[in-house]
Order: sequence, then structure tokens, then C-alpha cells
Amino acid sequence: MLSATFRPFVRLYWLIPALLGLTNQPGQGQSVTRWQGQADIGGWAASGQVMPFWLRANQWGTVPLTAPAGTLRASLWKPYRTDTTSRPRRFDWSVGAQLVGNVATESRVLLPELYVKGRWKAIELAVGRWRQLTGLGDSTLSSGFINGSGNAIPIPKVQLATRGYVPLGFTKQFVALNAGFVHGWFTGAYIQGSYLHQKYLYLRLGKPASRFKGYLGVNHEVQWAGQADYLKGSTAAVNGKLPSQIKYYPAVVLGTRPDSWETADYTSFDGAYWFGNGLGSMDLGVEMNTQTGTWLLYHQHIYEDLSGLLWVNAPDGLTGLSWHRTTDGQQSRLNRVVVEYLTTTNQSGSTFDYNAQYQGADNYFNHSQYSEGWSYLGRTIGTPFIMPRNEVRPTARRSQYFPNNRIDMGYVAAMGQFGATLDWTVRLSYSRNYGTFGEPYPTPLNQFSALVSAQWQLPRLAGTQLTASLATDQGQLLLATTGGFVGLRKRW
Repeated sequence: MLSATFRPFVRLYWLIPALLGLTNQPGQGQSVTRWQGQADIGGWAASGQVMPFWLRANQWGTVPLTAPAGTLRASLWKPYRTDTTSRPRRFDWSVGAQLVGNVATESRVLLPELYVKGRWKAIELAVGRWRQLTGLGDSTLSSGFINGSGNAIPIPKVQLATRGYVPLGFTKQFVALNAGFVHGWFTGAYIQGSYLHQKYLYLRLGKPASRFKGYLGVNHEVQWAGQADYLKGSTAAVNGKLPSQIKYYPAVVLGTRPDSWETADYTSFDGAYWFGNGLGSMDLGVEMNTQTGTWLLYHQHIYEDLSGLLWVNAPDGLTGLSWHRTTDGQQSRLNRVVVEYLTTTNQSGSTFDYNAQYQGADNYFNHSQYSEGWSYLGRTIGTPFIMPRNEVRPTARRSQYFPNNRIDMGYVAAMGQFGATLDWTVRLSYSRNYGTFGEPYPTPLNQFSALVSAQWQLPRLAGTQLTASLATDQGQLLLATTGGFVGLRKRW
């Protein structure tokens, strides 16, 4: 069945380099190829019709939820200059695109990346959609950052930001700043005309070469505006529309309540709270460099309202410890290890009381105005362990879009290599799932998910990699399934 699915893809796969017009020859005076490309072909199979969790989680919404399935992908990009034979440019630009075609129960063509970026010294303006995580942690092996994990397809946006951490000269480089301001669009969503507001500010304490560094920061995201038929007749909207006028934008940015209880633009729902579906995280981290590697201890504290900002919901959030090797050594070795613990069971208490100083039952990712909550095109934007109801067993589904947002989860992952041509990765997670405060499960549901994958660099085909993965789900939250992926990748 899969071979019939892939047959038309295989012919096109070998034509992609010619179609992209790529070469491996660097331009005069450059040390690397300016334009780069990549082509992938592969397929998934499973014991049932459900894709195992670790084959689809944190894949930027590009892996189908059902199996069997096939995929063909093509990417083309021009990074910022990396040549070493000329003086660094104050201004530079970058552009990229990726096209994904999936053949599954519901075949789709996706455009997960299409962007243009320009930088002036340490400041960057970017337009489009591109892969970008939200938060502080191990971006390579994490189970998924609490608010922006890379689980959903990127949201198109305009972003003005620093390029990573920028040392402040007047502190003699002891303090470095990483900041950004974003406006985005929830295009193609169940609610039309909805926007994304995002901002973040992170500080690094310690000089770049210091053995110890400290990190602290905060990010804030808001889905706001929009209109939908399901909102018509609701007390949460005016004629099915949520406030979208520019005069309300300062309240969205600052997270403040409007001056009036209700107006012709909004109902008392917004007057009692604030505009849109707001959430964020407050992050802390400590980094230590040793002779063999770098250690990072981090915590992402989730918040959805004032009680979360004041840590009334502690210890809710993601806590992790990562180590990665920074020295060269033998070819067979362990290169990176991550251990994480996710808990979201506190939620500032079990009941919501508007008259209380700090309202409880934070009900992470669900929202009364935005019926699909903190999701984009059907996938969770934040941690993949808070998943939509269509991803869990029918017996675990409830009325809300996210039926299970009270979780205790432990996670271990590692990656390394055997010899010079084989890289491997392992991911293991075990969770206890309690449902929501409003609709709890009668007893906690236990869930175990695992993945083992390997990538071989084919020695006689430069830039060609063979990938194989095996994953399984066993437990009470997800349907039991075991499946795998086999793919071929070529880079130019």
C-alpha cells in the first residue's frame, strides 16, 4: 500500500535539485554556498490508523495524525552571510521556503515556512512564517516548551527582535538582552480575522566566556479579535464579533482591563476580564560550562492571569536539566541528555471565583470565546501533552477542546552517535492525566510513549541521509499503537 503511495513521489524526488537550480560550488570570495536546499521523501506505517505520539509531536504540524501516510518535502533558503574572506556586513538579508506534500487519510499540501528577514547589526525584522520556539530551555531535545513548542504549523507574523542575546556595552558585556515584538495572523482558522500579539524579554547575566550564567525572562502571547458564527447570540461577543479596533490594542499589549464594563464593540465578558486569550511564561535558568560539556537547569512557569503572574499556581510549568557535549572526542559517544518534569495540576485552585482576589481554575489553553483555545489549525501551540480531544481516546474526550490539561509528566531523552556515520535519538515519556477541574477523569489515566530513531550518512552519496524511527504508545489516554517512519534526505 505504501509503495503505491510513494511511487509518484520517488520520480519527483530526484528532480528536485534540478528544479531548484542548486549547486555545491561556493561563489568567489565565499567560504560556503549562499543558497542551500533540501529534499525529503518518506513514509509512516502503524499497527492501527493512529500516528504514534512521538512521530507527530513537535513536528511543526507537518506530520499527519493518521497512518499509513507518505510525504515529499522541498526546502530552499539563503541564510545570512557566513563568509570569512570579507568584512562583516552591517546589513544583510535572508529568505527561505518549504513545501510539504502529505498523502494520508486527508492529503494536504502545506507551507510551513515562507519568510524574508533583514538585519541591521543585532536588530532583525522578519516577515512570514518560520520555525521559532517560545521560551528558555533545551531547544534540541525538549519535550516541548510550555507555550510555544513547535507542535503547530508556524503562525504568519511580523517580528522586530534582537538576533539572540546582545551584550550591553555599558555593563562590560555582563548583561545581554534578547527581546522581540510580534504581530501575527491566525489565518485559515475556525475563527476569522483573529490576530496574535506576542512579546518577550530575556536577560543573560554573565559574560559570554563566563563559566556560570544566569537567565531570566518573560513572554506574553494573546489571541485577540475575530468573528465566527458560533459566537452569534453569545454573551461573549457582539453579533458574533470580538473587538478588533486599533484603539483596543494598547489594552491587549499591556494586559489591562478596558475602562468600560461593556460598549457597542464588546460585552461584559471582556469588561470583566481583558481582551483576548492571553497566556505566557516566566522563565528562569542557570548554565554551567565544564571541560566536557554545558549544563542548563531551567524552569518555565506558566501563567494565564494575575494569579499565575504572582505564582499562586506554583509549581505549574516545565522544569528541565540538560547536558550537551562541547568537546570533540571518540566517534561513538553520548552527545546530549535532557530530563524534564511537567506539571499543570495546581491551576490556582479547583474553583473559579470572580469576586476572589485571585481567581482559580485557570483551565490552561481552553477559552470561552475562542472555542479551540491555544491551538492553530487543529494543533496545540504549546506543550503537546495538552492535546485536542480528537487526539485522545474516545473515552477520554470531554466537552472542551482540550479535555486534559491537568498533567504530571516525566521525560528523558538522549542523542549520540556510533562511528562517523550513524546518529541516534531516544525519547521516553510517562504521564498521569487527570482531565480538567470542570470535567475530571474518574481515575487518573496513565500513558507511556517512546521513540527510537537513527540517521545514517550514506558514505557514497554526499549530503544524503537515511532516517528510520520506531515509536509506540501504551496506556489509557491514547489509543495503543506502534509505528515507524523511513525516509531519505538530500542536502545541497
